[in-house]
Amino acid sequence: MPTKHISSKPALWTRSFIIATIANFMLFFSFYLLMPVLPFYLVDYFRITHAQSGLAIASYVAAAIMVRPFAAFIADSFDRKLFYVIAYSAFAIIYAGYIAASALIFFVIIRAAHGLAFGSANMSSNTVVIDMLPFSRQGEGLGYFGIFNNIAMAVGPMIGLLMYAKYSFTAIFSFSLVVGVIGCALTLFVKVPSVKEVAVKRDEPISFDRFLLVNSLPVGLNLMLLAIPYGMISTYIALYGKHLGASSPGIFFILMAVGLIFSRLFAGKRVDKGQIIHVIRIGIFMTALSLLMLFLTNSIHAHRFAFFYFTALLLGLSYGLIFPAFNVMFVSLAPHNRRATANSTYLTSWDLGVACGIIIGGKIIDVRSISMVYAFGAFSALIAGVYFMSTITNYFGKHRLR
Repeated sequence: MPTKHISSKPALWTRSFIIATIANFMLFFSFYLLMPVLPFYLVDYFRITHAQSGLAIASYVAAAIMVRPFAAFIADSFDRKLFYVIAYSAFAIIYAGYIAASALIFFVIIRAAHGLAFGSANMSSNTVVIDMLPFSRQGEGLGYFGIFNNIAMAVGPMIGLLMYAKYSFTAIFSFSLVVGVIGCALTLFVKVPSVKEVAVKRDEPISFDRFLLVNSLPVGLNLMLLAIPYGMISTYIALYGKHLGASSPGIFFILMAVGLIFSRLFAGKRVDKGQIIHVIRIGIFMTALSLLMLFLTNSIHAHRFAFFYFTALLLGLSYGLIFPAFNVMFVSLAPHNRRATANSTYLTSWDLGVACGIIIGGKIIDVRSISMVYAFGAFSALIAGVYFMSTITNYFGKHRLR
């Protein structure tokens, strides 16, 4: 009796994918564990103002943005596994610098160096994962991969604050160092496709496109417009919660993480089924609506806090749709030997938007009010939606390579 051919999906949860996901979780966990602790450290240890500490801490953002195009060039031109291990090793070792920093200028140098290492390690981690994922399950794989990032970004700060209440700064830095070293050790066991399969030919002329994926810049502008309100949320939502009278504004981040995780579970599968435009359209609409609701929370008196926390869940759901879909969109616009460049452009566009959101939000608070920050955020998301529907939808259809 003839047997029926049973088609099966290509494997997703391979040994290398699982190890790379855990290693990336440790990368983000150790880095974000320090985020809420460093302001206390700088003010207590170096006796500087909060404004000065903000500038010192933010030095990593500028460094990460600057290094990514060059890191992408290296990753696309040479052995990606080797670069991945080297970048992660540098990231882990730099934690020792926080312990040794005895002067503020030394701390700023260490923080900037950590931004260089984090930007390189993050970009290379994303790239090697895309290399090992079957194309038909890239969206799904990136969704699961991103879930662990979101968990790390939610759990890391919470653990950091708990440690701050009980332990010294040296103990906190040492713990981050240990977690980073363990994550670095795991990268040694990740198998990455051969450089011959994915790397740029050595004799190919150097051009601007080797550092930034030029044909993805219109999409990068679209992503920046959506990253602006995210920067406003991540930086000023605790201040807004305090303004509203919320007793635990930190719950906002937890609920946002829950929404991110939930939507990532199914968004990637929809992208893999060819619904990338539909997924992004819904995500942008939900983002604009959530930000408008966040702005209106200031005018609501009955059930204000329930409304405030509900917007956190909606924002998590919306950005959970946007993240993996835009990541796949960038990769789909690049040939296989430009995957690192595509990822670099994706992450750089996001970081630039977040930085703009932080700066614009601070200006709005000074001249208007904290609630107007999110009115501007809703406007930015609305512009992103109009731009996506009028321009990016057709542009992507014409320029996508797969």
